[in-house]
Amino acid sequence: MDLHLKLGLLLALTTSTIADVPFYVPQITFKPFQGKLTYSTFTLDEPQCIFQQYNTSTVWLVVALNSAVPNLTEANLSTLANYSSFKKNGYHHIYPKTASKYPCADMAPQPIAVLPVGIESNCTNVNFCNGPLPNPGPYRAKFVVLNNNNTMVNSTRWSEVINLRTVMPPPNLVPQGRSAGMIVIVVILSVLTAILLACLIAALVMGSKDICWCHTLDSEGFLVMEEVDMEEYVLNTTYFPHNMYKTHSRRLTKKPSTVYTVFK
Repeated sequence: MDLHLKLGLLLALTTSTIADVPFYVPQITFKPFQGKLTYSTFTLDEPQCIFQQYNTSTVWLVVALNSAVPNLTEANLSTLANYSSFKKNGYHHIYPKTASKYPCADMAPQPIAVLPVGIESNCTNVNFCNGPLPNPGPYRAKFVVLNNNNTMVNSTRWSEVINLRTVMPPPNLVPQGRSAGMIVIVVILSVLTAILLACLIAALVMGSKDICWCHTLDSEGFLVMEEVDMEEYVLNTTYFPHNMYKTHSRRLTKKPSTVYTVFK
């Protein structure tokens, strides 16, 4: 009785496990660590306890552009594609691992059981390189089980659409183009500014000449005070005698004239 029970449980477990593979959906990990989704990489949860019946087979992860998924047949998924052909084919195979490398979590707990995609920076002469993803996507991924003849014996479902992060362009602080009206306004303002600057320079030059001329008179000339001789004139109007200063040159030979100021 016990033997029959054990065989029944084993058969049920095997049937359940085989059925789990076609229904398994790869997904971005929810484990709390940085960098699970970047500009060129994403990180999947590692499948647990679904491939143990395929111990002699190899499990591959297929990463494909979402646009290429509808055209991928079983023959395509069974034909191993290197990273170098990704841009041409739209998909490639990575992570060749035997089924025993995906143990059940309760038998061999792995708290950081994840599969980073796109983490290898140098793919020169590297077979099935896990190179950086060339654009933001979107991408999808699935696991395929291939036997020794590279014939697919089972596969999981495709993941949901995976969009990578995108680089935000810096804010454009410089206008791309200027209208004709703006150009005319800028030209007019530039001309007016130039004219104003020229007038300012001219005013400064003229002011400096006046200052120099006054210094010249002060050094070469002299100031005299003359009194008005009231006896030589007879005026019917009221006047007030006052002193008047006049500037003469030292080289002046003629007698300076008398100046009068009359107030009516």
